[in-house]
Amino acid sequence: MSPSKILKTGCKLFLLTLAGLLLYFNASFYYSPNFEDASNGTYNEDVYHQLQHLKGKMHAGAASDMQRLFPEGHLFMNALYGLAWADFAAPISATVSEREQPLLTEAHHEIDWALAEMDSPNGRRIFQEKLPLPYGAFYRGWSNYLRAKQLEVTASDDRSPTAKARLQADCDAIANAFGTTEGPYLESYYGGTWPADNVLAIASLVAYDRTFSTYRYKKTVAEWLAKVQVNLDKKTGLIPHIWFPDQPAQSARGSSQSLMLCLLPEIDPTFAKEQFALYEQHFVTTRLGLPGIREYPAGVDESGDIDSGPVIWGIGGAASVVGQRAAAANGQEDLYLGLRNSLEAFGAAHTLFGEKKYLFGQLPMADAFIAWGNAVEQGPANGRYPKPWGIHLVSLLFLVLLGWLIRKL
Repeated sequence: MSPSKILKTGCKLFLLTLAGLLLYFNASFYYSPNFEDASNGTYNEDVYHQLQHLKGKMHAGAASDMQRLFPEGHLFMNALYGLAWADFAAPISATVSEREQPLLTEAHHEIDWALAEMDSPNGRRIFQEKLPLPYGAFYRGWSNYLRAKQLEVTASDDRSPTAKARLQADCDAIANAFGTTEGPYLESYYGGTWPADNVLAIASLVAYDRTFSTYRYKKTVAEWLAKVQVNLDKKTGLIPHIWFPDQPAQSARGSSQSLMLCLLPEIDPTFAKEQFALYEQHFVTTRLGLPGIREYPAGVDESGDIDSGPVIWGIGGAASVVGQRAAAANGQEDLYLGLRNSLEAFGAAHTLFGEKKYLFGQLPMADAFIAWGNAVEQGPANGRYPKPWGIHLVSLLFLVLLGWLIRKL
């Protein structure tokens, strides 16, 4: 075969490969997770495969690697990893005891491992102990929320008195700190206050009361909500991104709104509903028929930063990834499915050898956030899918172009 024929054949194979990848990309918008029955408890098999991928990464030091890329990478990775395991375990724990279910044993082992990492000197290294709430709202919020969620998915007879005492002591410390501050928010770091971290801390108090059927922190939560509701962002009516006691708060942003709206329904469903309606008004949008979450309110055009991740065509990377879980938590199924399946397609999701990864596993932080978002789905859905007609139309035009090029070769 002549060199020119070899070149033409290679070009055709390349173009056919592109066409195949484009078809696979479009098919990904019709993804549904697989669910397995485990002794009467149904679990999300796809999330389990995600967690198997993350398990290898985490035990190989992924959290420390992420710390070199993100300011709180170590804590974020361990918290999200543990929370995804807790949500994965929830439907099984409702029907099967830990003694009878190896999956629960694995889940609790991994949550214990994540908590130990967070409690380690390396886990606390960047957080300041000498704050009104020692180590700050970010560290205490995420770590305490994970402790609460673990006990919530533990059978009452199996709950360790030591673990309960630790959780209660940490909850008391958080409640006491809120009780001694004038404003609605505690510092995350010295001189820096992020409301989203405080929402996590409050959610951990609510989770304690829910798990142990008490009203121990009801007053603290009610007082906090009252302060929050009179200190909203005046432009949007939403909780601000950053809080400054003596100056105007920074306007609401999609990344922090998505995170807070994952948790607000647990704290106060009525307030969460009001906030989500405003979130939809200012941040939820579409591109080529697909939903996305803006990083900045409609009409504001700014670039991304460490909080937002990449901002492309106004759509925030972090806002949209976390927005998937926020949509589910607030009962917005169509938005949830659209965001979930967009991540499947654009994230090049694939499962190989029992491990599911996104972006070819090159950014474990993204895998951790997506696992936490996917873990909210704990039973088969109703078979509905997004309608990405814009993407299909653009893809069709590319396929026609590829077909024309192949014929010309």
